[in-house]
Amino acid sequence: MADVPDRHSDADYRALVEALAREGLPRRTEAVRAVEAVACALARRIGSEHFEDLRELLPEPFRGRLVACERHATAERPIRTAEDFYASVADDLGRDPSEVEGAARAVFAALRTQVTEQEADDLGDRLPPELLPLWRRPS
Repeated sequence: MADVPDRHSDADYRALVEALAREGLPRRTEAVRAVEAVACALARRIGSEHFEDLRELLPEPFRGRLVACERHATAERPIRTAEDFYASVADDLGRDPSEVEGAARAVFAALRTQVTEQEADDLGDRLPPELLPLWRRPS
């Protein structure tokens, strides 16, 4: 029996992709890859100790995609710094690490549009400190 697509999740994903388009990732394939790369790097960075707490606060479809990708699921090198985070995202996107901050910012900004201000504050409280600049709204 084939899986029936979840129309609510599809609508949420469409909203996230549209938000990413407004943040500078206009092509759907580019937006999807950026979400997956950021989700993979974030999953690797937060580790199992805080993983479920953060995951439960995220909206779908990001919550469902917050896993280390197949390529990085068994990665030996942990993510401890913003530079490590960018390197992981860059590896997934096939780019240089110096070129991915904008994509990561776009994913985080698009996520913020999917949650209330209180939820955004709660999420920010659980993010690693080096990733907070990506989460905060530009002033």
